[in-house]
Amino acid sequence: MIRRSFVSVLTLLAVLAAVPAWAGVHYKAETVVSGPHTSGTTVEAWVEGEKTKVVFVESDQPMMGANTYLLTTDGGKTLYLVNPEEKTYMEWDLQGMLAAFGNVMESMQGLMSMEFSDVDVKKLSEEPGGEVLGYPTTHSRYRTAYTTTIKVMGIKRQSTTETIQDVWSTDAFGDPGFGVWLRSEPPATGIEGLDKMIASEMERVEGLPLKTVVASTTVGQKGKRESTTTTKTEVTMIEKTSVSGSLFEIPEGYTKQELQMEGTGEEEDANPFGRFLKGKGRGGR
Repeated sequence: MIRRSFVSVLTLLAVLAAVPAWAGVHYKAETVVSGPHTSGTTVEAWVEGEKTKVVFVESDQPMMGANTYLLTTDGGKTLYLVNPEEKTYMEWDLQGMLAAFGNVMESMQGLMSMEFSDVDVKKLSEEPGGEVLGYPTTHSRYRTAYTTTIKVMGIKRQSTTETIQDVWSTDAFGDPGFGVWLRSEPPATGIEGLDKMIASEMERVEGLPLKTVVASTTVGQKGKRESTTTTKTEVTMIEKTSVSGSLFEIPEGYTKQELQMEGTGEEEDANPFGRFLKGKGRGGR
């Protein structure tokens, strides 16, 4: 009897050992931007806790071409952009680039000034959002509005911007690494003061955003609509899976590059950062 129980325990342990440990998540997502400038990005990503690898399968961005990928092991605190074709990598600091963009704007204060006023952020609704890819979601809607006043050589121009953001989020996944690509925060403008005001007034959306739609409309003086841009990000596939730790390592022999500010130009109006940010080789890893 004891021997039979012992054999049963061994059999149970063998079965448990054969069952894969689904410690990671594999997903695919698409982002489509429509408006004055249209663009599209398709990514395939793997997440395990704070580790994330986001591969750009399709991309029309100059610095994030097809097969390049973002890599982090600390939830995005330190993020790298890796180019396997050129065997290079660089530290990718989006907030730093936005700050650099803001600095460029501030450096033009002698010729131009920009002020923001009437910042208003409201949570319009929160309700069950139905299922997305088989997972129950919560649908949240926010409205953000502000007025921009620009003065150039004494000439004043004023416009208002209204953004409606819809988020379908689920609490089925909680790995910090998801925040590298799938975020529920409002899009950053690059203007530090404005971004802080919006962030301080907007409640944090809980859970993983499986679908986000952001529609932003700018209206000029005399009520003339100047532009409308809609950005839609949607997870098209997500599954729990086992992930190899080597997936989150920069391959040996890759050369590190540094991101540097360059003078502004007119050749990259689809991506403002492409106009004044450039990778420069610095040496081996």
